[in-house]
Amino acid sequence: MGSQPPAPDTRHDPARTEAPAGFHQDAEGRKRDWYCEDVLSGKLQVKVLYDDERVLGFEHPYPMYQIHGVVIPRAHVASLLAPEALNGDLLSSMLKGVQAVARALGLDDKGFQLQANAAAPGVTPHMHWHVVGPGLPPAKRA
Repeated sequence: MGSQPPAPDTRHDPARTEAPAGFHQDAEGRKRDWYCEDVLSGKLQVKVLYDDERVLGFEHPYPMYQIHGVVIPRAHVASLLAPEALNGDLLSSMLKGVQAVARALGLDDKGFQLQANAAAPGVTPHMHWHVVGPGLPPAKRA
């Protein structure tokens, strides 16, 4: 009798249908975005492209596009609709992060798309911005 190979880890499998890639529920049934949590905690190593006291910009660890960066606040902000998202210092840092990420990814002369999360149902439970390109619309990865 041969042993069965272990089941594949489907946390970031794009074919998974229960939740978008990178999401799963914790023991209390709350949805969490494990890759951003793991990046901020240092558990998941990424190529950091921008770093200040308010935000972190990095290459997406599981990119959906040919070129894909992410800018996230270091402190939890539930969404663009949350009152704390209106903090001018945070927004300035987020924009500086987007500029730095776009330049680091070589998108400053090619054009890029900025996708901002509003924490709608089925979307990650915190504010983050995706910098994707080149050009508009971004090309999907194979």
